[in-house]
Amino acid sequence: MRVEVLARDLGVSKGSFYWHFRDREDLLGRMLARWEAEEGSGKDEEADSGSAATRWARFIERTADPARIRMEAGLRAWARRDERVARRVAAIEKEKAARIAAVLREVGFQAAAADSWSEVVLLVCLGWLDRATRDREFQIAGRGLGEFLSETVLAASARTSAGNR
Repeated sequence: MRVEVLARDLGVSKGSFYWHFRDREDLLGRMLARWEAEEGSGKDEEADSGSAATRWARFIERTADPARIRMEAGLRAWARRDERVARRVAAIEKEKAARIAAVLREVGFQAAAADSWSEVVLLVCLGWLDRATRDREFQIAGRGLGEFLSETVLAASARTSAGNR
């Protein structure tokens, strides 16, 4: 992303851009920091919300939001080109997987199963994110991401309950 192109697309002058940001790196750093802060606030909201069902619903709501999907796709594309960003994205993904596993443990999964299924959920989210950026109407059997994830966790629960989760 070049400053000239960004300023033109936003309908502002380069001078206006530089009024707000020292340079392109400053803009990119602030964008990444804001995303991390928003992910952190999501973690706080989920922790403060009480029941596992409520935390799961908030996770689904945040994850399935079309604006977030586009932003997440852009960040991951950036992470493929920039090792610093890749490390920060990986850290957020690790935190997300831990939050998912905590919910699963609370509803009865054993720790190992919760950890495994949290990784499956995260991978479904990442795959869905990729597909949804190419096909905005993407669904599986008429279900959106939230419905699909909830059904996946219910199926995992039924499957693992036979094996003491």
